[in-house]
Amino acid sequence: MGYEDLPDFLTIPEAARVLRVSRGAAYAAARLFRESGGRSGLPVVCVGRRSYRVPKAAMARFQDADELRRLLSA
Repeated sequence: MGYEDLPDFLTIPEAARVLRVSRGAAYAAARLFRESGGRSGLPVVCVGRRSYRVPKAAMARFQDADELRRLLSA
């Protein structure tokens, strides 16, 4: 499955699989995004009351999981 085959919005576990990071790391990066007001972390949008999705467009930024790991270790 290539980037163009991804859905427009991915669940956090789906994004973790694409990025080849653990679910926990993906959730931590999403939490960082929300807590930093969008300045850092894995971009997510709120869908409903408590569901979050990662926009496919935001996945391009993290094609290399090293950037995501760097954010989480800071």
